[in-house]
Amino acid sequence: MTTRTVLRRDLADLKQKVYLLGEKCIEISELYNLLLENYSENIQNRLIDISKEIKTESKLLNDQCFLVLTLQQPLIKDLRFVIGSLQIVINLEKISEQFHSTLSLISEVNSLENNIKNKLGEMSQKVQDFLKSSLTLYLSSNISSLKELTNIFSEINLLHNLLYKETLKNVANESGQKAQIEAQTLATIRSLEKIADITYSILEQINYIIIGTSNSNTTEA
Repeated sequence: MTTRTVLRRDLADLKQKVYLLGEKCIEISELYNLLLENYSENIQNRLIDISKEIKTESKLLNDQCFLVLTLQQPLIKDLRFVIGSLQIVINLEKISEQFHSTLSLISEVNSLENNIKNKLGEMSQKVQDFLKSSLTLYLSSNISSLKELTNIFSEINLLHNLLYKETLKNVANESGQKAQIEAQTLATIRSLEKIADITYSILEQINYIIIGTSNSNTTEA
């Protein structure tokens, strides 16, 4: 078996494992959406367990990336793939941490006004769709979908701005426990925005892997 054959096999294995790690982040996103709809301690505990799995697997994938870099002397294109994948792994772990960081804030989300709760759910769903589509692009390298993904990111930002302003207005008009819940909602909205930003960074890394530039507005090599 030649060195190149071993490298091709290892790169394919790495790609599959990174994608599977991303699927765990998608599962976390799905659980998070369920918590926004109807809070459950069992769902929260499941989310925490998956977050721990992601942290452990991220460390293993980091090690695997560095082994490929140091032992197999990949060519430039392969080098882009390994470095890009390494950054994606780091960002997937950050996404998991962001979801985990606001768990304590959403236990009373059911007491929110319906319009706020519905918009929050819509934003969270779009963030999930954005992550899922970005991982599909990583697996397929179909660069033609890039523009659609940047449009989803713009939609998330628009929703964030509208929702944040509306919730901030509610905080100013409320008092006591109600105001506290609204303030917690602001933190949750911000966290979802950060997850979208991190996912956009993943998109830039995928662009770098495919065509050699991190500018996701570039669609040609």
